[in-house]
Amino acid sequence: MSNLVSRALSGVVAIPLLTALVLWEQRLGFGLLILLCSLIGMREFTAMMLPTVSKALRVVTILAGVGLTTGLYFRPDLALVWCLGALVLGATAVLLSPGPIAEAGARLGLVVLGILYVGALAAPLGLLHRLLPDGPRWVLTAIAATFANDTGAYFAGRALGRHKLYPAISPGKTVEGAVGGLAASIGTLFLIRATFFPALTAGDCLLVAVPAAVLGPTGDLVESMLKRSAGVKDSGHLIPGHGGLLDRLDALLFVGAWTFVYALQLR
Repeated sequence: MSNLVSRALSGVVAIPLLTALVLWEQRLGFGLLILLCSLIGMREFTAMMLPTVSKALRVVTILAGVGLTTGLYFRPDLALVWCLGALVLGATAVLLSPGPIAEAGARLGLVVLGILYVGALAAPLGLLHRLLPDGPRWVLTAIAATFANDTGAYFAGRALGRHKLYPAISPGKTVEGAVGGLAASIGTLFLIRATFFPALTAGDCLLVAVPAAVLGPTGDLVESMLKRSAGVKDSGHLIPGHGGLLDRLDALLFVGAWTFVYALQLR
């Protein structure tokens, strides 16, 4: 109960501030928030997954991830260049500081994973916000779908959960919770259409909400898998009741990427 109260209080403070920043007419403000999230997320990832490597390697990995986010945000037309450059930089850093050779391959894999997992996936929401006339509304839609799914799954799982969804990774998640999350995500999208974003069609609501109900838990489970492999409970301690920033954004990284692809490429 105390953890739930902490989560609720954090949300009461954070949600209005985030909404105001997303809707602010100076769109670069949200872009700078995205870059800050990339920096914090990269620091949490390297601390969690690369705790024994040299400080220099962690710093270069963080810079490569944040640099990738920055390049993708300002010049998405050069996405391949930024990705190749970030990966070459990360691989070179491991080569120059390999540690025990028997562990070098795993270390390289974690460096590359961090650069793409945080550095690349942090950018789509910022691009969605900057490139579309209705970008801020799309961003709030993606955030609402993600958080509604998470909240619906939590309460449905607490009330009705009987069948474990993936107990080896996240013992608390249930099939009933996943269904509740799906219902909450769909309901929230149609509420947004009726009140805040009338340009959404019924098809838009379903094609954002249903994938969000799959991709959100997938992103959550991926981060849970990483935390279990690292032997930690949270990625950090930044947000009371939530843990680190990655603990709060794990689902949104995946949902934001899908919403970006849907709104800019498939719609």
